[in-house]
Amino acid sequence: MKKYVLLYKILFLSLPAFAQLTIPGGTQWVNSGTVSVVINNMDLVNNGTFSAANSSVKFSGNQSSVISGTGLPVFNILEVAKTNAAKIVLGKNISVGVSINFISGLLDLNNNNALLNSTAYLAGESESTRIIGNNGGYVEITQNLNAPLAANPGNLGASITSSSNLGAVTVRRGHIAQTGTRLTSSIQRYYLITPQNNSGLSATLRLKYFEAELNGQNENIAVLYQSNDNGINWTNLSQSNRNTNANYVEKTGINSLSLQTLANDVASSAVAGLVFDAKRKKPTEVELTWSTAMETNMLGFEVQRKLDNESDFTPTTFVNSKAPSGNSNVVLSYSQTDPNSYSGASYYRLKIVDQANNISYSDIKSVTGKSKKVNNNLITSTTTDSLSTMTKVQSIEENLASQNITVGPNPNNGNFWFTVSGIEKEKWATIFTIDGKIVKQFHINNLQQQQVNGLKSGIYILKVEGLKPYRIIVQGDRDHVNNYPLNNTSSIKN
Repeated sequence: MKKYVLLYKILFLSLPAFAQLTIPGGTQWVNSGTVSVVINNMDLVNNGTFSAANSSVKFSGNQSSVISGTGLPVFNILEVAKTNAAKIVLGKNISVGVSINFISGLLDLNNNNALLNSTAYLAGESESTRIIGNNGGYVEITQNLNAPLAANPGNLGASITSSSNLGAVTVRRGHIAQTGTRLTSSIQRYYLITPQNNSGLSATLRLKYFEAELNGQNENIAVLYQSNDNGINWTNLSQSNRNTNANYVEKTGINSLSLQTLANDVASSAVAGLVFDAKRKKPTEVELTWSTAMETNMLGFEVQRKLDNESDFTPTTFVNSKAPSGNSNVVLSYSQTDPNSYSGASYYRLKIVDQANNISYSDIKSVTGKSKKVNNNLITSTTTDSLSTMTKVQSIEENLASQNITVGPNPNNGNFWFTVSGIEKEKWATIFTIDGKIVKQFHINNLQQQQVNGLKSGIYILKVEGLKPYRIIVQGDRDHVNNYPLNNTSSIKN
């Protein structure tokens, strides 16, 4: 077998007369030492054995380069440094031991795969230099994740938190938009996450994306979808946290991981301004309350419950929509009592079903174990420190009672302010049109006065996380609005 050994500090390959660097069959390419190989405007054809050792291989230039051949190229560090819209195109699978460094240009999977060593990672991906793969293919890594805290294997953009030991976890990222039952389209990124131990995880999953991958999806209403049958059927898991500046959607309380992607909330056109809560009122009962600001072609709500010793949610009852023919543009309130004497933690959510059988889910709410009255004070039977628990419960109840939204003036001419009192940490405040479209979003803190300007005539819904939706009236006739004192304010308590 022929063997080419590179001992140079830097080897620069730029031979315009040759369109490709070919390693013939039966030939072994071995890099010895810390070598930097620069392949400028050339293809790499590996028909033999390519072993990068501790070297880096940079593909540069203003023309696209193809990696192909019959042998598997094993890179140590692969650098993407293409300009003028050029890219690296995979004509076969590659293996990477340390990192793929993105300097400029794109890496097109082209229905092939980039296989990362367990400690390898992606570095420097951005809107302009990143992995693409509209024709298929994936980048994949396997790591051991035991009680992971925001673990992001390979820096692929899927961060996992769980108190469980997941064992060996394979994370695969692809870039084909997903479709299936209850999912018409998605962003051009998906994750297939396969843990060795994959039940009862109660995991938090954060999925990142680039603006260029949105594929027509509105990131303001993006939620997480999951399929447990290879993309045939999809379930809308909703979202617990969404940040359109940092480009991620996060969901808590996921019991198992599988095929995930991001897409628009199909139920957002059916329900707007949903506020859901669960509270234990008696040792044997939990009271569930929710309200909607608008409903369109709605069928109803399936109440689902999961005890902390159960692996998944189960339905308890179905509540029909109160909207006439499933349509309403006024606030509708619902309540349901669930018989529940469980001494541990119970979790509740709503499965939202429209008339076309599209589904989504509310946020998950938890309640503590059964409680009892002692000397007119509420204490929890599952704690050993009754006085401490009583104090905590009273503090929570007092805090909820003090939560208050104030708007002034209301009605107004499109320019007004609002404050929220009684909240302990920063929250999202969102203003919707009456048909559910997002107009403005703000991060707010306790007693912070937020100014809003320039709203057109109409009715708007102000929703603050955890509080009841608030209706704001904007009058187009300025003189009519001026009939109200400018210091006219209105408020609503949670």
